[in-house]
Amino acid sequence: MTQVTLIIAGMALVTYVPRLVPLITRSRRAPSRRQMRILRLVPVTAIGALLIPGSLTSVDGRIDLSLIGIAAAVILALTARHPFLVVAGSVGAVALSLALGL
Repeated sequence: MTQVTLIIAGMALVTYVPRLVPLITRSRRAPSRRQMRILRLVPVTAIGALLIPGSLTSVDGRIDLSLIGIAAAVILALTARHPFLVVAGSVGAVALSLALGL
């Protein structure tokens, strides 16, 4: 198997198993709000764990530019809440930084 296939399989396993276990072991009572919140956060946590290391080294090993892109992405994610705007704004911030000679 290729590395990409293993990564995809690992991501699927990490997000699927925590959702499957309550279905198998479920009692007659509904899960609490806290349990549901934890289950909803598992995919986001797994994706974050996979993306953050790659994003720190994404701009030719220049961590300063990577941090600019990450900061732009966080600010846009909190304000715009549209995935395309977050990605485009983050790439734009890095491109602008490069154009300005940073």
